[in-house]
Amino acid sequence: MLKTYIIAVLLGLLFSLGFAPNDLWFISIFSLTCLHYLIQEANKKELFWIGYSFGFGLWSIGISWLYVSIYFYGNLGFILSIFLTVIFIGILSLYSGVSLLLYHYLRSNSKISILFSLPIAWIVIEFLRSILFTGFPWLISGTMLADTLIDGWTPIIGAQGNTFLLLLLSSFIFLFIKEIKQFKTALLPAIFIFILLVSSFSLKKIEWTKFDGSLKASIIQTNLELEDKWSSLGVVKTKSMMERAINDGDEGEIIVFPETALIFSQNEIKDWLAYIDHKAEQKSITLITGIIEREGEFKVRNRILGLGLANSHYDKVKLVPFGEFIPFEGITGNLFDILGLQLTNTLPGEHVKSINAGNIRVSASICYEIAFPELIRKTASESNLIVTISNDTWFGSSYGPIQHLEIAQNRALEHKKTLLRSTNSGISAFISKNGEIIENQGYFEEKLLKKEINLYKGKTFYAKYGNLPLFIIISVIFLYIVIKKRKLDNLGR
Repeated sequence: MLKTYIIAVLLGLLFSLGFAPNDLWFISIFSLTCLHYLIQEANKKELFWIGYSFGFGLWSIGISWLYVSIYFYGNLGFILSIFLTVIFIGILSLYSGVSLLLYHYLRSNSKISILFSLPIAWIVIEFLRSILFTGFPWLISGTMLADTLIDGWTPIIGAQGNTFLLLLLSSFIFLFIKEIKQFKTALLPAIFIFILLVSSFSLKKIEWTKFDGSLKASIIQTNLELEDKWSSLGVVKTKSMMERAINDGDEGEIIVFPETALIFSQNEIKDWLAYIDHKAEQKSITLITGIIEREGEFKVRNRILGLGLANSHYDKVKLVPFGEFIPFEGITGNLFDILGLQLTNTLPGEHVKSINAGNIRVSASICYEIAFPELIRKTASESNLIVTISNDTWFGSSYGPIQHLEIAQNRALEHKKTLLRSTNSGISAFISKNGEIIENQGYFEEKLLKKEINLYKGKTFYAKYGNLPLFIIISVIFLYIVIKKRKLDNLGR
């Protein structure tokens, strides 16, 4: 079986190429189709290890950026950085192993089972990954379909629904190849594949949202290394950039600075903020910036502050485990003290809310939060612009920032609204309502992007109902497969 597991690792590596920056989503479908062949005759134990091996290949490339974060910015040695990265990859690979365990309990010789058992098992476990232990919805399989030929379904079923679509497509291709000698049987998957492509293309033409005005927008990428960012020189540079952006700004413009662009709290720089607020208000400018809000000696909040026309704030609700807080601190805190990791305890925000400024209604999120579609849906459905800010300097020039950007593309596409993304060191971008990157900055590039953007109001089908319709359909198919399997098992006895 060693050969089988090695093949599974290679298939996982191939599957990861569907995500940014490679965007070879058709290779991912090929990988899944090959996986079908690998699991047909495998027993329960073998299925788990095939799934685990596949996951190990997937995550080895998929979160290779973690090593960059730990080694270059965590100040740990090479060996310890590799060790911690491999441990994390090993933990995430368990989800793929469990996916194929669930597949084992669903599969039978029926055509329905061949088509739906793996897609259902995959999406159920992937969804659990996105919510268990505060959730890790990174590299949700369907995110790779953003801005592709088959992303037309995204405003209806979302990125997680696209996962099901991706797996289902591979199942139909597998069945088509398997039954190609039997023309009538092979005809069904061929028809499905054709319908999927045609329907996706047709759905792209639907105008889910309505034009709600336009305005100038500026995205500032400050491009400060972490050491510079948290220095007095970094503070002076950021303040200067903010003042210049307002001076050069047009009447009614929205200006967006990245996460924690201001490292002092509102109280610590209240006079300067009052000055900036007044200048922005005089020109009817909406200024959105990240800022640190301190509460007591050791507690902080990660905040988006609105100035000028936007006189409000939003505190980050979804925190990064081990980055902004320590899960199960009583158990794990001592371990990380031994390793020498100084982890900040950040307080979560109490409410998910939009930031309003005149006719602009901003669905705001900070960094990791953009990966949680249900969190974004709470405000995006009632907003006419989506704004996300981040500090991806931790990932260097690795895959991390561009994967993060791809996730943001899906949020724009799910809600069919323009999205502005400002980061400290890349990749900042204007993203259209169709999930297309209109203009972006490179890694570690100090630049100001300025464009006229459109606002859109209204709700897509996904904005209205989220994943509920998808889960109802999956539940019905799941129950049908289970009942069908029991009948087949009873006949075989």
